[in-house]
This record gives sequence, structure tokens and C-alpha cells, in this order.
Amino acid sequence: MRRLVLVRHGPPQRVEGVAAREWQLSERGRETCENFFSQLVAPDAARIQIRPSIIASSVEPKAVQTAEIIARPFGLSVETVTGLHEHDRSNLSYLDAPDFSRKVADFLAQPDELVMGLETANQALHRFTQAVEGVCNRTLTGDVVIVSHGTVMTLYLAPRMNRDPFLFWQKLGMPALFLRPLPD
Repeated sequence: MRRLVLVRHGPPQRVEGVAAREWQLSERGRETCENFFSQLVAPDAARIQIRPSIIASSVEPKAVQTAEIIARPFGLSVETVTGLHEHDRSNLSYLDAPDFSRKVADFLAQPDELVMGLETANQALHRFTQAVEGVCNRTLTGDVVIVSHGTVMTLYLAPRMNRDPFLFWQKLGMPALFLRPLPD
């Protein structure tokens, strides 16, 4: 059975004054990703194994760098795909963790309202879903690995998993991985 493997990028190097969409993986983030994703290729039956035919990524550096770590042992290149990026909040300045968390709670609770950034939750979900479906529909064999971001992944996965979106977002690790079956 083919699977959609949705991956949240690893921990970035946060830089105040630099937009989050431009952040790179931190050194700890690279190490964390190397350790975390080594489980994807391990021959040990107790570990997760994937058979990707494509590794697609958001255009954001932290996602591309995470995807490159995943792609390396498979000998695949990373394809950046428009539409897989994080919820557009390019108009917001740097927020500390408590303020950012409050903003995300409002964003997820009011999906049709423009409460944070330049797109509503439903607009971000629609864009992201179209991008995911586009990659899946043109990849007919093997697993589809998509590396993206926490908020758009929450919008996509929480309803499919019958989870409260804000609680899902709060518990989402960096990196994180979710497997979903795809029709053959």
C-alpha cells in the first residue's frame, strides 16, 4: 500500500528580525533530524520504513533542509512545491512563544476569519490540500513524502484524525511524521 508521509521540519534557528519563512535548521535541528529519520531506512522490522518515489518540500529553507536529510539515504533529490509553505504570516513581526501560541489558538478557532497573517485558516488549508493532492496525483507508485510546517499540517491532519486542532498543534513535535494510506 502506498502512503502519504507528512513530515514537519526539524527545529530551526530562530532569528529575531528575520522572517520565520527564511529560518534555517539549527545545528541541533540537523542532528535531531539525522537521528529521527535514520529510523525510516533501518532494516530493523521494529522501525518505520518508507519507500519514497518522491520527496517534496515547501520552499522554506528549514523544510528543504529537513527534506534533504530524508532524501540522502534514498538517493533522491528534493522537489520544492509551491503551496506547501506555512500559513502566510509574512506581515507579522517576531512573537515570543506565549504570544505566538495565543495567536495560533485564535487562528485555529476562527478558520474563516483573518485573525493572523495574510490568509485565513480555511484559505491556508485549501492551498495546502491542493498542493498535497497535486503531488499525490502525479506520483503513482511508492510512498509520497512531503515536508512542510506545523500550522498547515495541523489544519490538514487534525480533522482527518478527529483531533482538536489547537491541542494537536501544541503537541506536534519538531520533527514529526504522520503516515496516511493512499489509494493504489
